[in-house]
Amino acid sequence: MDTRVRAAGEAFVARWLEHAPHDATRLGEHEDDARLVTVTETTLADDLAWLRRLRAELDSIPASSLGPERTVERVLLQARVERMLLDLEIIRPYERDPGAYVPIVAGSVASLLDRPITSPCQRLRLATHRLWLVPEVLRAARINLRRPPRVLTEMAIERYAGVLRFYRETVPAIAAGCRDALTQADLAQADTAAVRAVDSFLTYLREDLLPASRGELAIGPEACRRLLRAELADSAVDPIDTLLARSRRLVEERRAALEGLAGPGGARGALAALDAAPPDASTLTPYMERSLAGVRMFLDQHEIVTLPVRTDLEVRRAPPFRDPLVFADLDAAGMWEERAPVSWLAIAEPESSWDEAHRDALLARFGRFDVALAAVREGVPGRFLRGLVVRGRPDRVMRALFSGWGGEDWGAYCEQMMIDEGFGAADPGYALVAADRALRDAGRSYAALALHAGAMSPEEAQAMLADRCLLDSVDAALETRRAAADPEIMGYTSGARMLLELRDQARQVLGARFQIKVFNDAVLRHGASPVGIVQAGVRRELGVDDHGGSAGAKP
Repeated sequence: MDTRVRAAGEAFVARWLEHAPHDATRLGEHEDDARLVTVTETTLADDLAWLRRLRAELDSIPASSLGPERTVERVLLQARVERMLLDLEIIRPYERDPGAYVPIVAGSVASLLDRPITSPCQRLRLATHRLWLVPEVLRAARINLRRPPRVLTEMAIERYAGVLRFYRETVPAIAAGCRDALTQADLAQADTAAVRAVDSFLTYLREDLLPASRGELAIGPEACRRLLRAELADSAVDPIDTLLARSRRLVEERRAALEGLAGPGGARGALAALDAAPPDASTLTPYMERSLAGVRMFLDQHEIVTLPVRTDLEVRRAPPFRDPLVFADLDAAGMWEERAPVSWLAIAEPESSWDEAHRDALLARFGRFDVALAAVREGVPGRFLRGLVVRGRPDRVMRALFSGWGGEDWGAYCEQMMIDEGFGAADPGYALVAADRALRDAGRSYAALALHAGAMSPEEAQAMLADRCLLDSVDAALETRRAAADPEIMGYTSGARMLLELRDQARQVLGARFQIKVFNDAVLRHGASPVGIVQAGVRRELGVDDHGGSAGAKP
C-alpha cells in the first residue's frame, strides 16, 4: 500500500508539472522552461477525468495499511486532488476569472528572468520562447471565458495593465544584462507580439467581457465546505451555518480584544494617535529591510524557534502584475530550486496611475508597526522560514505537495505568537496594531466565507468591514474585492486559530515543561501547513491527544 501511495504521488507531480510548466519553473524544475501550455476545454476535461481516477485510486487505499510518511502523503494528495477538482467542477477559474491567466502569461516569464538559474542570455532565450506563446494562451482565454462575476473582470483589467507595464518596462530593463545582439532582437520581437496580444486582450476585457460580466460570485455553501476541507486537510468541517456563526463570533472577539487594549478612548482614537507615520514612497525598500533586521535581532536574543545560519531573503518591489491589494508578500524560492535559492519579500509601491485615495490607503499600510509585523508574517519566523524547512526535507514529492500550501496560516499565527513572546513589549503600539491586524484578518476571512456561501452581498461585506473591523471606506472596498477574488482566504484565519489552540493545548498539558521553541520547531517539522496534518503530527510528537489531554506528554 505504501508503494501505491508513492506511485500515485509521483504520477500526480509528473502530470501536474507537465500540464503547468510555469508552475514547474517556480518549483525549481527547469526542463520545460521554454514551454507554456494553452488551456482549452479539451485539456480541462482531460484533467478532470484524470483527477477523478486518481481520487478513486487514493480512496481505495486503506489508511490503516500505511506507514507514517505515506499516511501524510496520502492526506496531502487527497487534499490537493480535491482542491483541483473543486476548481474544475465548481469554481472554474479559467471560465470565470480572466486573471487566472496572468500567472501563465506574466508569472512564467518573470520567474525565468528573476532568478539566476543560468546565464542572462540563456534566460532571455527561454523567456523569448514563452513570450511567443502568449498570443495563443490569450486567444484560448477568450474562448474559455463565460459570464464571469463583474468584480473579477474589473480586477483582471487592473492586473493586465500591470502585465503591459511589465512587458514594456521590466523586461527590456532586465534584458540589458545580455549583450548578444541576436538574442536581444529575438526578445524584442517576441515582447512586441506579447504586448500587442495583451493590449488587444485588455480591449476585449473592457469592451466585450465587462458588459457581459454578470456571473454569480458565490460558489455555494457546500463548495465552501469542500474548499475548507482541502485547504485545512481536515475532514471534520462543520456545516456552513456553524462556520458563518464562528467567523462572525471571531470578528466580535477580536474587536473586543482590540477595544480592551485601546482603553477608554476606543480603538479608533488609539490607533489614530499612534506615532506610526509611513515613510516616503521612495524609501519603502530600505525601510522594510530595517524591519526584517530588527525581527531577526529579536529572534537571535530569544529562544522562540530554530533559525537558519543565513537568511537568503531580500526585499524588492513587487512586479506590476501582482495582486495590488497585498502590500507585502513572500516570493519564495521553489521547493526544488537548487540553482537560485534566494527568496524575496515583494512590497507593493504606488503606481503613477493611482488616485490619491488609493495611494494613501497603500502607504498607510507601511506604518512602522505594520511593517514589523509583516516582516514577522512573511519573513522569519513566518512563511519564509516555513519554506526553508520544507525545502530541507529529503523527499522531492513531499516537498512538491507541501508547496501547494503557502503557509498563510502559519504566518498569521506567528504574528500573535511573537507578541505573546514579548516582541515589541516596550511599545504598546505593537500589541495594539497586532490586534488591529488580527481583526482585519478575521473580517476578511468572514467576508470571503459569507460572499462565496451566498450569505452576504459585496455591499453587506463592505459595510461589515467598515463597521465591525474599523476600516475606512477605501480599505473596506479593497478588502471586499480581495475576499471576492480569492475564496481561499476563508481558511487562513481558521488555520491560524487552530495553531494557536494547539499551542495552548500543549502548554496546558506540559505545564512547566512547555517550551515555545520546541513547539514551533515541531510545527515546522510537520510542514506548518495544512493545519490538519500539523495537528495530528504535533499532538503525536508532543503527547497531546485530540481532546487536549495527555497521552504521555514529552517536554
